[in-house]
Amino acid sequence: MRNRIQIAFDLGSYSIKGAVGRILPDDKIEILSLSEIKSTSIKNGDIIDKDLLLNHLEILIEKMEKDSKVNIDEDAWVSISGRGIKSINSSTRIRSRDNADFEINSEVKQKLLDQCSDVMVSSDRYVLHNIERGYFIDDSPLIRNPIGMIGKSIDAKTHVIHVRNFNLSQLDYCFKEDLGIETNPVFDGYASATYNLSRDEKELGVIFVDIGADKTNLIIFKDNYLIHSKVIPIGSSLVTKDMAAYLQTSLSESNRIKHEHISALSELTDDSEFFDVIVPNDELPKKVNKKEISKIAELRLEDIIDEIQDQIKSIGSEVEDFKSGIKISGGGSKVKNLDLLFRKHFTNISVDYVNLKKIVFKENIEEKREFSTLFGLLSWPLYNIEDKSTNVSVKDIGGIRKSISSFWREIFE
Repeated sequence: MRNRIQIAFDLGSYSIKGAVGRILPDDKIEILSLSEIKSTSIKNGDIIDKDLLLNHLEILIEKMEKDSKVNIDEDAWVSISGRGIKSINSSTRIRSRDNADFEINSEVKQKLLDQCSDVMVSSDRYVLHNIERGYFIDDSPLIRNPIGMIGKSIDAKTHVIHVRNFNLSQLDYCFKEDLGIETNPVFDGYASATYNLSRDEKELGVIFVDIGADKTNLIIFKDNYLIHSKVIPIGSSLVTKDMAAYLQTSLSESNRIKHEHISALSELTDDSEFFDVIVPNDELPKKVNKKEISKIAELRLEDIIDEIQDQIKSIGSEVEDFKSGIKISGGGSKVKNLDLLFRKHFTNISVDYVNLKKIVFKENIEEKREFSTLFGLLSWPLYNIEDKSTNVSVKDIGGIRKSISSFWREIFE
């Protein structure tokens, strides 16, 4: 990446965002340009209209270059998201053939990490992140860094996040061939969580919920390890679509209503409150009861909460295990009183919105949670200290995996 200047693009289903930032001496990010354009070129992480995406990116880049006085012609951090993302906890072991002690050096450690992703991910998928979850040497307790230690065997645990090769190759082709920009792909949920969560929160345990238009990213940390991640295929657009169908109005009008009149916790609205809705082909606006329509939104948002609860149970945990509680982010989180709806269902832990505090910008952006992923991408070189991804191109990954495995089999069992 270029020195101190970072370029980032967050590609969502509702809009695409771009930013240019400068890393300051105190490790904050000064925003030189921040742009957003509405776009329907991507859905659930898949490019569905490449010409439209390219057109919108060109418009975005032109504005970013004008604002920042920086030429965007080298490389950039780019978000990867949606239904193409999968993750799994992986583990592997190596031991000496003669049952003698051996020293764990950086090469042995890298072999373990490579094996963790090698055995769990098929050849048609690309490993975005291979994140350490600790090591066991012989019968030791969990060790964070095994280098310099000795033992007869060593086990490694990682959290592997991977994506379809197709998704990545299409995106890479769009940026590299059409725009002349090298892409550095990052899972958007991981970027947002890495930026927004403190080390103490990760150590105590935290449930990070990043709500977008078509999906919700769930990222769970405990003991400063990423122990679970999941892309839940439900986002705030489900609320918009349900209300549009119920009110027989347009999606844009329904989206306006969602932000101006809806309470995620319907009991906080008054039965006597009404508002006007514009109905196509109807000369007079329609009067709608605020409590009635808020109940529809609440049901859909509870679908997200139900999925989160199911995911926590699936890893054998209880919400009380995460002492830092739930942190909510993303553009889809801007429905009024959403935090109170979460508190209604998660009564034994704290629930808070994230505040964007590590950014220097001419405007106040503390509550602009729709940019949390973008800022996470800009700050990736600062906070991404535990990601052990291999920078291997999609075309070469299969062959390299095979050669790595063959090489190390000659040394260890």
